[in-house]
Amino acid sequence: MVNGTVTGVLAENGVGIAFGIIEAIVFASWALMFAVLLGILVTVTVMRRRRLDRLARTPPAPSADPRLPALLVELRRSDPHFDPELLLEAAQIACLVMFAAQSTGDEQVIRHLAAPSFWRTFFGRYVRTQARDARVQRAAPKDPDRASSRQARLPVDYQATAPELIGLELGPQQRACVRVSFYQLRAVVAPGARAQTAMASATSLSSLAVSLGAVVGERLSEAATGPSWLSWEGQYDLAFIRPGGSHTDPDAAVASRTCTTCGATYRSELATTCANCKASRPLPWGEWRLADLTPVE
Repeated sequence: MVNGTVTGVLAENGVGIAFGIIEAIVFASWALMFAVLLGILVTVTVMRRRRLDRLARTPPAPSADPRLPALLVELRRSDPHFDPELLLEAAQIACLVMFAAQSTGDEQVIRHLAAPSFWRTFFGRYVRTQARDARVQRAAPKDPDRASSRQARLPVDYQATAPELIGLELGPQQRACVRVSFYQLRAVVAPGARAQTAMASATSLSSLAVSLGAVVGERLSEAATGPSWLSWEGQYDLAFIRPGGSHTDPDAAVASRTCTTCGATYRSELATTCANCKASRPLPWGEWRLADLTPVE
């Protein structure tokens, strides 16, 4: 009888100790997650503050072409429904979908917005390469011996603000230039992550190309995986083109919300086709397509 009592007490003590260990593990896990989230919040806040301080100290780049008002008047004579605000919206959305393509590997939306010539530019090739890497990483088996399984990109912060129409060219092919202040922040764990961070701070195409070469070199040499923050900021000029003589459809903004073929509502702002009838979705800004993107020196 005594032995049974002792055994029961020991069993109860063992269960109590086990539950105590489990509670300690759960508490430690929550504490670690809270610490990580707090660290991310502090990092984002500090980097954003530094970015704002740098922007405040940086003299503004030359703005709009002085001929722009006259060119707008001329364009509106041939295209009375042309609305510059639609181009400003196009520039912000283009920045968003390029960021999304690099983070998720989904190029469908940016291909819907971009002209074929965009993919022959430096940034077009860069977006395509980053999107391909994101798809490979997502599809790779969870093998600790594979480099692709040691790569991770976590989008943390994104902004595309202050769009401004600064240039317009008329002729057989119309061209409009919109300047956007762009900022993104990602946590990166990958071979060459630190070189990617250096590339993000580049202010010209030549320095971008040099930094990109360093990233490729580190990956090919199987450099050690390391964590880093990828912060990309600055002003960028987005060039949009359309055929000369094009006319803006005043109903295009409405047509971009509801399918004109079957009447179904598009499931998201970034949908490129109708989920019901598969018809291609028209863009609110008509035939304008992204042709190039260049950093402002």
